[in-house]
Amino acid sequence: MQSDRALLDQIRATPWIAALLARFDFDVSRAAFGPIEPVQLANGESLEMIAGDASGGAFMLVGSGSHRPVVYVGSEGEGGLIAASLRDALALVVGLSSLHDATARPFGDDGSQLRDWLAQADHYIRVDWPQLDMERDRLREALDLPAADELLAALHAAAVNEHYRPISDAGDCYRSMLE
Repeated sequence: MQSDRALLDQIRATPWIAALLARFDFDVSRAAFGPIEPVQLANGESLEMIAGDASGGAFMLVGSGSHRPVVYVGSEGEGGLIAASLRDALALVVGLSSLHDATARPFGDDGSQLRDWLAQADHYIRVDWPQLDMERDRLREALDLPAADELLAALHAAAVNEHYRPISDAGDCYRSMLE
């Protein structure tokens, strides 16, 4: 399996992939500006911004290695771990209406209520973007992404992991995306 660095290099080197990911609110060009405010993790692990979203949020790789956890740092003081690797984070970004939608409701016993909520959100997106499913499939194939549905429980488990909660330079801990 391709390393996170190789996957990121593929995205940056392939204009149609970068442009389509930006439409899914994972814009690698926003990384040049850095996060809305400097953040760190309590244990001092390094953070590398790799993309941003339209709300000013930042997607950041943690530490070093071939497969690195991905932390989301929101512009409204919410953030935390979203995936164990870039590939899984991209699967969520591409396969869900939004990370915010996916964390706005509890996973529950079997995730069925959350899946229904996300299906409704997708329905509204398709009104303005009828090619949504085709574009998702195109990115999944090009980047070898797993299905997002398989990662919903892991997203909710990751989001409560305090080890990856961003902390501002002022010492303020970001709140969970699940609140």
